[in-house]
Amino acid sequence: MSAVSTPRPEAAASGGAGRAGRRRRRSGVVDKPRWLALVTGATLLFLSAPLVVIAVFSFNSSSSLSDFDKPSLRWYQTLAENDGIQESLVTSLTIAGATTLLALALGTGLAFAFTRGKKRVTRPIQATTLMTLVTPEIATAIGLLTLFTTMGVPLSTTTLILGHVTFALVYVTVIVGGRLQLLSRDLEEAGMDLGATELQTFRLVVLPQLAPALAGAGLLVFVLSFDDFVTSLFLSGTEVAPLPVRIYGMLRFGLTPEVNAIGTLMMVASVGLGVVGLWAVNRRGRRRFSVTDSHTTV
Repeated sequence: MSAVSTPRPEAAASGGAGRAGRRRRRSGVVDKPRWLALVTGATLLFLSAPLVVIAVFSFNSSSSLSDFDKPSLRWYQTLAENDGIQESLVTSLTIAGATTLLALALGTGLAFAFTRGKKRVTRPIQATTLMTLVTPEIATAIGLLTLFTTMGVPLSTTTLILGHVTFALVYVTVIVGGRLQLLSRDLEEAGMDLGATELQTFRLVVLPQLAPALAGAGLLVFVLSFDDFVTSLFLSGTEVAPLPVRIYGMLRFGLTPEVNAIGTLMMVASVGLGVVGLWAVNRRGRRRFSVTDSHTTV
């Protein structure tokens, strides 16, 4: 009569743990080390602490930057009465809006050329465009200032918009170009086979598929243009003062809670734009998924 061997508890436990680990790896769930979470949390705290301090002291009733007296909207009321700040805000919004529209139009055209054009012709232009990603912004700003001065072009809002389009164009090209590479040409060919012109095919077939990329690129360009300081400082001249340049001029006379209030409003605006953009993209994705699911069930 042969003896039946039973597995030892240690072996069974190790085998079960091994199988559980393999199941977690196959399902995409990986146990992350605790120290990584601690390092990530400490890094986020280090980066966000100055922003929190700025926001808190913008509500300080006194002009002290080290002692918090009591909550007050004094400095926000001061901003509302500052005509120079309001003028600079309108200037920055105008420049950012014009930069976004021009960069989207030109960047989308370049993305189509780089993605679907002849590589022999478009490759040098693409390399030149992508160089702006690694070129220091101050070098580009000095080059544009030299160009405008040599040509006798006075520094104005127009030169600022052209300067912002120069560094923002590459972001639209990369984002929209990446989306274009994922699109299938079958839908376009089907639309043209049904009698649609190239313009109708672009408007009804291609453009809706590019909408998330265009929205993301537009938000990114708007925020970059609105917050830009280096190019604005070199190309603004004496007649135009965008908001970052105005803030820099205020800082030359010392840091005040009024500057904290401006920084807080700019942070809220940037975060708000990002949240709205993510909400719009997610809503569009859920709508497309629900439409696809309803067609599948039918």
